[in-house]
Amino acid sequence: GVDDIINEIKTLHRQGIQEIAITGVHVGGYGSDTGSSLYQLLSEILERTEIPRIRLASVEPWDLPDNFFGLFQDSRLMPHMHLPIQSGSDTVLRRMARRCKTAEFSKIVDKARNAMPLFNITTDLIVGFPGETEAEWQQTMDYVEATGFGHMHIFSYSRREGTKAADMPGQVEKAIRKERSRQMHALAARLKKTELEKHLGSYCSVLWEQQVTRGNNLWTGYTPHYHKIVSSDADIRAAEITHVSVDCLSQDGISLANQTVQKAILTSF
Repeated sequence: GVDDIINEIKTLHRQGIQEIAITGVHVGGYGSDTGSSLYQLLSEILERTEIPRIRLASVEPWDLPDNFFGLFQDSRLMPHMHLPIQSGSDTVLRRMARRCKTAEFSKIVDKARNAMPLFNITTDLIVGFPGETEAEWQQTMDYVEATGFGHMHIFSYSRREGTKAADMPGQVEKAIRKERSRQMHALAARLKKTELEKHLGSYCSVLWEQQVTRGNNLWTGYTPHYHKIVSSDADIRAAEITHVSVDCLSQDGISLANQTVQKAILTSF
């Protein structure tokens, strides 16, 4: 129950843990069997604990109530969520039996970014689902670009016997799936660079996790928006939160670099 979760968080915090992640098989459905909800759980955690960072794992978009993003006014709730979309074409989503269509998903994205303009939304996407036409694929490419996901997990559809999709007509050829995957990965990389560029010139808190290589004073950590960051500051310690400025993109274009006192690089995760 809620009390058990609260007590576990308090115990972890006393042990020096600075961030907890709310995760599970069906996080958004929490409390449906007890009259509670994910919203209520997060409200209780924010009210009854002092842990500095609370992060959400993957949540199905249809599980979020209208007032959900108001919770993020509390800066302890990290401004990043992983919301699986799977396709940017409503006809493909219908074949997938997904409960959230693109217009509804866009409303959720708008609510998140209205609450916090730099809210980072990441997603899952399936390429080459049975019956996916060239027109539907283009709809997905256009939708992904318009939405501006900060990071994407891209999966190429693989036929599995015994599933409904395995018997669907219009199985997409492997070569086409491979090409569409290449296109989406290229788009995702461009969108990630755009996402990182939004943070240029900012000053952000970082929870440091571990040394890149033992003995070389390079540490990796995460910003509130779930961007990986590297710093060469010799005074960093694991599980501590410090602040660094973000000054420029790294040479590979997938990370941000700090060129002031603490030399930090924001990178992909």
